[in-house]
Amino acid sequence: MKIIEQLSMWGVYFNHLFMHPLLISIMIFSFIASISFFILFRKTDKIKAKTNYLYAHIFFLFLPFIFSVLLWECIMPIFMCTPKLIIYGLSGGSAIGLLTSFLVIPYVYPWATNSRVIKNKGMINFLKRQTKNLKIKKTNLYSVEDIAPIAYSITNTKPAIFLSVGLCELLNKKEREAVLLHELYHIKNNSSFWKFSMSNMKMFSPLSSFSSIRKSLEKEEKDADLFAVKIQGTKIFLHSAKYKVNKWNKF
Repeated sequence: MKIIEQLSMWGVYFNHLFMHPLLISIMIFSFIASISFFILFRKTDKIKAKTNYLYAHIFFLFLPFIFSVLLWECIMPIFMCTPKLIIYGLSGGSAIGLLTSFLVIPYVYPWATNSRVIKNKGMINFLKRQTKNLKIKKTNLYSVEDIAPIAYSITNTKPAIFLSVGLCELLNKKEREAVLLHELYHIKNNSSFWKFSMSNMKMFSPLSSFSSIRKSLEKEEKDADLFAVKIQGTKIFLHSAKYKVNKWNKF
């Protein structure tokens, strides 16, 4: 009997809650706004704009649920507070988890990958000059113990560029500088932040999970290449670096 009474109380609670005219208005508005931002998300190719639209889409997607919790005070027995506690716990826990991982990654990653600071004065001085010209934060340069020619960057709160030992041995000075310029473009545009955001935020939206961001990422890579070519004044070094890397990968 107690279970039936509890289920009955749940039914009354949700019936009053979801028939509230203010909540109905919020639900309709949120649905329209969510779909509108999703359409904008699909149409734009700029990765920053796509991420902002995706954040807005997800915000309005969850707004009715959050508002429904705030609309009613917890005046029922403690078990009736469970939905409120669950929503606060999941949303707060997820937000704190994502934020913590994003802030901690730049400090933990070099240690976790056993990366070493590159002490090549030529590369360090080149990096310092370019970061100064681009007006971005001091960027650390690390060497990764990997024979495969790879390069990538982390923007976050502590920018860093990672070059594998194999890449440094494979490329000459000018080719390495072309790679550094390519990665600095990503840091300048906080590319890893937007990629990180999109990778995580897409998990919370059933619509955005069916949308590909490949086109935006490809454009970002092309823009980074163009930036390197513009600074060096020639495309020879970037193309030769890509040729060597592709040749190594095929081999």
